[in-house]
Amino acid sequence: MAASTHAASLSFLLSYPHPTSPNPHSHLPLRRATHRVRCATDAAATKHRRAADENIREEAARHRAPNHNFSAWYAPFPPAPNGDPDERYSLDEIVYRSSSGGLLDVRHDMDALARFPGSYWRDLFDSRVGRTTWPFGSGVWSKKEFVLPEIDSDHIVSLFEGNSNLFWAERLGRDHLAGMNDLWVKHCGISHTGSFKDLGMTVLVSQVNRLRRAPLSRPIAGVGCASTGDTSAALSAYCAAAGIPAIVFLPANRISLEQLIQPIANGATVLSLDTDFDGCMRLIREVTAELPIYLANSLNSLRLEGQKTAAIEILQQFDWEVPDWVIVPGGNLGNIYAFYKGFEMCRVLGLVDRVPRLVCAQAANANPLYRYYKSGWTEFTPQVAEPTFASAIQIGDPVSVDRAVVALKATDGIVEEATEEELMNAMSLADRTGMFACPHTGVALAALFKLRDQRIIGPNDRTVVVSTAHGLKFSQSKIDYHDSKIEDMACKYANPPVSVKADFGAVMDVLKKRLKGKL
Repeated sequence: MAASTHAASLSFLLSYPHPTSPNPHSHLPLRRATHRVRCATDAAATKHRRAADENIREEAARHRAPNHNFSAWYAPFPPAPNGDPDERYSLDEIVYRSSSGGLLDVRHDMDALARFPGSYWRDLFDSRVGRTTWPFGSGVWSKKEFVLPEIDSDHIVSLFEGNSNLFWAERLGRDHLAGMNDLWVKHCGISHTGSFKDLGMTVLVSQVNRLRRAPLSRPIAGVGCASTGDTSAALSAYCAAAGIPAIVFLPANRISLEQLIQPIANGATVLSLDTDFDGCMRLIREVTAELPIYLANSLNSLRLEGQKTAAIEILQQFDWEVPDWVIVPGGNLGNIYAFYKGFEMCRVLGLVDRVPRLVCAQAANANPLYRYYKSGWTEFTPQVAEPTFASAIQIGDPVSVDRAVVALKATDGIVEEATEEELMNAMSLADRTGMFACPHTGVALAALFKLRDQRIIGPNDRTVVVSTAHGLKFSQSKIDYHDSKIEDMACKYANPPVSVKADFGAVMDVLKKRLKGKL
């Protein structure tokens, strides 16, 4: 791109505020020096603040960035060999399948995005981190041009999701993984409803909000989903924020109480069904075919547009350096494709020069992708998933299996599995190093232990384990583990409380035993 063109394009850099200008929302001086400095700083800051009767949506409307004709649409996934090469659908259409009955994917006008160099996009996304400017304070909507470029900011439903912690798991890598010195955990569970599902749901509910409002005014009565827990929590929260009815189908007695109470508290209509997730999924698809209820499951590819921003965020948090490995728990398998899509989009547009190798980790009790991988991708066989502590990935007939295969083949990826004992031990060992992991993160960690033992992942490989939910949503599994109440499980790292008489001598005896050799 010519220098003059690039310079002109910089006017689009979040025209308000400029990344190098003072934060317009800061109303306090940076230093408490003299009264004169404080007054001058306060006055300057007050000058840039919005009017008292103006909210941040209205403020954003006044500072709306120019339209660069970025666009996105639905297209068949994968393209049918004998299908219409021009088949595509507007994102404003309510459509979940291609004309051949296959999946759809959101495609972006990459030529339009490529008019700007990778350095431009890196600077733009970095300039938005930590802002309260609507809607860019969200880790998803700070990448709006890569997500839903045509949606009006006033239609966006956001709880400033994303921007989740990427932390160095120093002790886990050093002490328990043969000296891994570059092990990181992307804690997507540090989000509004406690799971990565928020990233996709903000996009889907925003689009529904757009469809329901003028001038489109589509007669959508509500949004529905089948769920193993986290999807229903995210859908219910975002629908509540938008004032849109939410309907969730849950498999009875198969999710945690913490997950169950979330949609109830957010006012959703909760149907507890005597079936598994796959049965709930079949029913919600039948219902949405008959009633004006918008389908929110990952059959709907809009959610993947939000989920892919976690991959972009990882690159951003590494100062746009690419990790060697990213390990993702897999159930319905949309997330592994979303991570690939985020990494690949950044590669194609020049933000980075390669993509990491991906690992999809499955519970052995619900491992159809693992079996498919082990067959050399020759035969996929759905299964009836057995109960697993990693309940959110207890799925035997995943919707996005074809998407997952594309992602894994394109990244020279691997599929690994974890038994119930392996995943619970991995989770509990990680907790001993300062984490508070969920069982699904335990699946990913157990896969990492196996790949280290096989020397596939090296001690110096920069590796990211994606933690998809917060451990607090699965406290009962931890209670059972530490009480050693899990049948046929040794619970190797159980740490039950010690009952002691309220007596100084008794307390001292216990502490001396526990601290033997350390006093």
